[in-house]
Amino acid sequence: MRRSLIIAMGARAIRTLTAARSHRGRYPARDQTTSFLGPEPRGKDARTWHIRDKRKLSPRLREFFLYSPALGRTVGVRVLLPGIPAEVSPVIHLFHGGGDDFRSWTDFGSAEELTLDSPYLVVMPDGGAGTYSRLAVGSEVHDWPRFHTEEIPAFLKANFSVDWAPASQLAAGLSMGGYGAMKYAAWHPDRYGSAAAFSSPLDPLSTVPAFDIIAMREGARSLSLFGDPALDRSEWLANSPYALAENLRGLDLWFSAGSGSLEGAKDRDLLESMISSQGERFSARLNSLGIRHSWFPRTSGLHNWTSWERELGAWLKTLAKRRNYASSDRRRTDRVADGGQFTFLTGHALFDIHGWRVEISRRRAQVVRFDAVSAAGFSLTGTGSFRVRTPGLFDPGRRYDISVSGPSGDNAYQQKADKKGRLTFTGRLAAAMHDPIIPGKRTAHFATLGQDEVTTVRIASARVDTAGDRRHGAAADDGAAAIDGARSTADVPDPSQTETTDDPTGVYIESGRESTAAQSSER
Repeated sequence: MRRSLIIAMGARAIRTLTAARSHRGRYPARDQTTSFLGPEPRGKDARTWHIRDKRKLSPRLREFFLYSPALGRTVGVRVLLPGIPAEVSPVIHLFHGGGDDFRSWTDFGSAEELTLDSPYLVVMPDGGAGTYSRLAVGSEVHDWPRFHTEEIPAFLKANFSVDWAPASQLAAGLSMGGYGAMKYAAWHPDRYGSAAAFSSPLDPLSTVPAFDIIAMREGARSLSLFGDPALDRSEWLANSPYALAENLRGLDLWFSAGSGSLEGAKDRDLLESMISSQGERFSARLNSLGIRHSWFPRTSGLHNWTSWERELGAWLKTLAKRRNYASSDRRRTDRVADGGQFTFLTGHALFDIHGWRVEISRRRAQVVRFDAVSAAGFSLTGTGSFRVRTPGLFDPGRRYDISVSGPSGDNAYQQKADKKGRLTFTGRLAAAMHDPIIPGKRTAHFATLGQDEVTTVRIASARVDTAGDRRHGAAADDGAAAIDGARSTADVPDPSQTETTDDPTGVYIESGRESTAAQSSER
């Protein structure tokens, strides 16, 4: 009964908010937006994205309608050309919230005016109802992450002169759009240099009804987005910026939220108050991990465009300051170099990170830790079997000693690097018996049993006769020993049980409690 009441109240609030916004300008529905284009492409034309229509709305503002194979339909995208043109431009991927569309940032958020003196090309793609997730709607699948992180970059590459260095790729958004920006940055920390969220829920497990409402507004069934929060916990963790916070190390993070009230007013915006408390927890989580970030809890502010316009302006001013002080030690300096060590958490069975390609065959969703990854080896947690291909870190044609240790036993063999200097490993993680094909009450505990088991792969040059090669092999052996000693068996953090600690020495945490953009400068 309580759950039904929360969902009903939330749906009513979103409908009211949408109706109120429609009075400020034409707010087209899906059929009104694309009906003039005629029937959707079919057959061969539906296999690749393509531009179906484009318009020039102002000297800087362009509007496109793209057919997206990831969504199976045509959606809108607005693009703001840089206020300060350059040969190549950095990009801000700016996402809207639930109840909005690709026009909202320019229609209601003054994005065109605020970016007038900035060097960024701003792309504002449609996000549907605002799940920023892969969602089943009847017999269709709406793959919004694929549209935003694969098709939109391809569209930009084909039509604009863009700087693709990670430091020049920024993701930001309001409300659910900020959740999407922070999640995409956690999924692809090798693609983005900055992420910003304005009034955004960053811990989905603490806001299950809100995410359920957003999914149902797009036409999905209840609890079909990430499944049941208890039985399908791994799916919720895999889509949670809070749970994947470790992946955000080294990125420029900026997030803010209002207090939920205005000065002198008695009424409170409970949604904004809840989001502000989530921001506090997310900041504490980052702080406990020693991750630098900028968190601005405002002393006033509601969940509305007045606040979001202010926050976009404040964030852009922060970016301008960082550009002006390029030599500052606040700039990111720990980007993973070729062969440099890193750790990555993910819920995907197939992923690419820093040139490494990992495929995991599994029967149930799980969060995997790809740990202590370097040219000397790596470790994996989880159940099932794996296939890992390295980047071109090795000498083509050279033989290497491979050692695989895990729950299934130890295995040692030699492998020759391919013509591109890559090695490929296959093996088993924890036993498949812990992951039944047909789960039930008697086997429910098998879903997590074995997921914490660690499988370690060590790489060393094979012993050869020449003195130079022996030295090369000894160096690789030393690296393998180092990774063996550094491998971690830590579990994926549980958002409901994680305890925060005091700030670690040397961590730089920006914070602000000002109520105006002018007072939100970094400390």
